[in-house]
Amino acid sequence: MVKIKIKFYWEALINSYGQIFFSNHKWFGYLLLLASLINPYVGLAGVIAGLSAIFTADIIGFNKDAIHSGLYSFNAIMVGFIIGLFYKLNLPSVGILILISILTTFISVWLASFFAAYAVPILSIPFILGVWTVLLGTNDFKSVELSERGIYALNELYAFWGEDLGQLIYTISEYKLPLLVDVYLKSLGAIFLQYNLLVGGLIAIGLLIYSRIAFSISIIGFITGYYFCMFLQGDMSELEYSYIGFNYILSSIALGGFFLIPSGRSYLLAILSSVLIAISISALGDFFAAFGLPIFSLPFSLVVILIIYVLYQRQNTRKLNLVQNQLYSPEKNLYAFHHHAERYKNDSYYHIHLPFFGEWNVSQGHDGNITHKGEWKDAFDFVITDENSKTFQFPGEKIEDFYCYNVPVLAPADGIVVNILDGIDDNSIGGINLNDNWGNSIVIKHADFLYTKLTHLKKDTFKVKIGDYVKKGDRLAMCGNSGRSPEPHLHFQIQSTPYVGAKTLKYPLAYYVSKERFGYKFHSFDYPKEGQNISKIATTPIVTNAFAFIPGMTINWQINNQNEFVKWEVFTNTYNQIYIYCYQSNSYAYLQNNGTLHYFTSFEGDKNSLLHDFYLAAYKVVLGYYEGIEIQDILPLNNFFSGFSRFSQDFIAPFKIYLGAKFKGSYISIDDNLNPSLVNLGAKTYKNISGNEKLMGEYCIEIDKEGIKKLIIQKNGSCIEATVIK
Repeated sequence: MVKIKIKFYWEALINSYGQIFFSNHKWFGYLLLLASLINPYVGLAGVIAGLSAIFTADIIGFNKDAIHSGLYSFNAIMVGFIIGLFYKLNLPSVGILILISILTTFISVWLASFFAAYAVPILSIPFILGVWTVLLGTNDFKSVELSERGIYALNELYAFWGEDLGQLIYTISEYKLPLLVDVYLKSLGAIFLQYNLLVGGLIAIGLLIYSRIAFSISIIGFITGYYFCMFLQGDMSELEYSYIGFNYILSSIALGGFFLIPSGRSYLLAILSSVLIAISISALGDFFAAFGLPIFSLPFSLVVILIIYVLYQRQNTRKLNLVQNQLYSPEKNLYAFHHHAERYKNDSYYHIHLPFFGEWNVSQGHDGNITHKGEWKDAFDFVITDENSKTFQFPGEKIEDFYCYNVPVLAPADGIVVNILDGIDDNSIGGINLNDNWGNSIVIKHADFLYTKLTHLKKDTFKVKIGDYVKKGDRLAMCGNSGRSPEPHLHFQIQSTPYVGAKTLKYPLAYYVSKERFGYKFHSFDYPKEGQNISKIATTPIVTNAFAFIPGMTINWQINNQNEFVKWEVFTNTYNQIYIYCYQSNSYAYLQNNGTLHYFTSFEGDKNSLLHDFYLAAYKVVLGYYEGIEIQDILPLNNFFSGFSRFSQDFIAPFKIYLGAKFKGSYISIDDNLNPSLVNLGAKTYKNISGNEKLMGEYCIEIDKEGIKKLIIQKNGSCIEATVIK
């Protein structure tokens, strides 16, 4: 128990240092801790402050995840830096340090709760309030003495680090670089209240490792603020000999790549923020100087909070997108945003399906030449045809001869019946009823401004009434030949109002297959074309059962018939997201199953694990077998590239993404189309660099009536076989 608590506190402390630069990168946090300790008094005070804040938040009972992330403690650490720099670290000052850290924690919790209502971050506001409390509150405490550290810097380094190491640190810190580089690095160090090159250099290295986007935009923002001040002939000493310049760095990182999806527009906003901060520094500095208070990071906090609040008031994002799911990395935020936008670009919020069983033909599609014109152009007419493309059996003189006549019509989605027309007789073949143009019809409401209408139905066959709630696939009525219908067919349209005769709305159908010359083609959120033979996807029970991952379910694997065993378990989180957890690799694979498709949504953890291979093998699976069917999808870029190619891509990613990854899945074999007992699914993954594809891996999943039986992985010239053990 004690070891677990110590581990929790230590991780929370490291995460707190990362939070200062909007990061949860563990090694960046370690490097920042090391950088803070270059001045041991500053660094030690920061550690004491951070642990005090974490302990306080834990004892009182604040949210564990927020504590562990460092949300409640990073401001306290920065207050600790101030006390470590300006005060002697004696017993009274350490007492004040702990108390102010606790106060800063309370302020952080209060502001986080208060600001959440406006969807804006607290940034370093608690730090500013904590520092002002220290500076104003210790004037009357004579035992809390100001320090003279920094006057004899070399002697202090010798005393703490020894002569050799102290001399090295001093030499690096005082090394002469070009002025702009010198001021940039020292401004980075100033975030930790250490205005020297060594601290700034360590932070710069960590920033570059953590994020190429954050590193590059920090330079752009700083240069903007620097030259803007120079252009206006401002007081450059504020940048070159004080702790003010880091405001440009933090604001540019915050707006250029953390709170907003990195893009050319976010970079322009970061540049604008630097200009606004330059003006704010002058205004706020003069105002608070009258009270003897430094502004430190106040300009950064106020400008960034203001801009984020304003952006949330927009009605049109105009390609300046706020981050909705924070991944604590500009690159991860950007790649996840682009992956989601591309992968789900055609998805509709509400899924509308085909309103029938079996295979039907699109006799008239959108912009059809017969009746689908003008306001009613986005509609479909469906009929059933035989192998000779005939809609009827010989002789075809009666409505009963037509294949679709008296066939069930189904609800295309869940909804409420809001309108029904019934009692209109069917026409004889070739006849039409222009007085009752739509014939017997039903209108279903699925959401506000989203309705479906099915017409030309057979009278007195309705199984529902107005006000009934229907589920997708429920039987509504029978296909008929009423209204303007010379032969039996089903007219189907989507509309935004509940009226029979309302104009059509162009809206995609969720999932269906079309019969092609050499098998079937899978369609996702598409529009059936005139002449196509299409059907809704009928699931294959053996496949559906294999991908029914139910919370509490465990799967045990044996790899290559060796004594290597892997255990998975299925869980659901507080957001009702289902995921598979691998105990051996501490990895997570999140998934969805909508009854038609199984697909993975994200992966976290070890990319060399069996779970990651399964994630790739079953990235997207159609739960019904159709000959020749293939499914394609894009894979998340940040999971499949590393090294120089990824490093270089990161720098220009806000402007152009030239790397990509793709998935292709298919049915390899099935032993019986009607009642299979053995199915093999295949998948291939590809890397794409500027249009050039390279095969990454090939996979096969063997399924029997008990579920998934075997996974075969071929990649990097080797073959791995894993078998499910009962």
